[in-house]
Amino acid sequence: MSEETFLKSKVALVTGASSGAGVDIARELARLGARVAVHYRSSRAGADEVVEAIRAAGGEAATFQADMAVSDDVRRLVAEVDGRLGPVSVLVNNAGPFADTAFRTLTERDWDYVMNTNLKSVFIASQLVLAGMETLGWGRIVNLGATSAFVRSHSVYGLAKAALLHMTESMAVDFAPHVTVNAVVPSQIASARTDKMSAYKAAAIAATPLKRLVTQPEIARMVALVCSPAFDFVTGRAIILDGGRSIPVFPKLNLAAGAEP
Repeated sequence: MSEETFLKSKVALVTGASSGAGVDIARELARLGARVAVHYRSSRAGADEVVEAIRAAGGEAATFQADMAVSDDVRRLVAEVDGRLGPVSVLVNNAGPFADTAFRTLTERDWDYVMNTNLKSVFIASQLVLAGMETLGWGRIVNLGATSAFVRSHSVYGLAKAALLHMTESMAVDFAPHVTVNAVVPSQIASARTDKMSAYKAAAIAATPLKRLVTQPEIARMVALVCSPAFDFVTGRAIILDGGRSIPVFPKLNLAAGAEP
């Protein structure tokens, strides 16, 4: 099997695939031969566009609706994908709403929505696809994290993403040896939305050693790489795509060896 078709005939479920990085992930996996389940919560039009683009390029895809914050919806989604496309052998847990409301004013409703979508849905979906992956003798679970996990100013979202990294490692141990579980962890993503926040974008770029933001196609290519034979012996790892921004850096004193401060 060629490098460009290593996912041929495999079923890939990408959650949150109607917008953002999920669009690029779905299209990249389809390009590599996967039959892609394009999940959406409310943007049917966006999901349809993704499916049309995949089919126009000669790939196979179909849309599936579910609210990932609702456990029964997650269960229905996995069952429907299995019924229409076949058992899932690549699961990309991409759906993950952002909220950085301070804990002093955060509502229980928002807590549940962010935690259920970013964390609980990953647990349920991963558990549900595991048996099929083990029957096939091969499976890839890729969780989309965020560098918000490393800071303490992103409230419940940062908490959910930090817990997601812990769960990635735990699942990697639990689901071995036939299924790998890894996380792709981008920092602020270049997008039309980010462009509207000019001051924030400028500050993010200034704080990044490579002096730019990660792009959606870069995230998609890394997800595909994690699913490739090159990553057969990698599991439980978080691949950080932040241009070096999360590296701890302190001001230099510019002192020669042995000099007094």
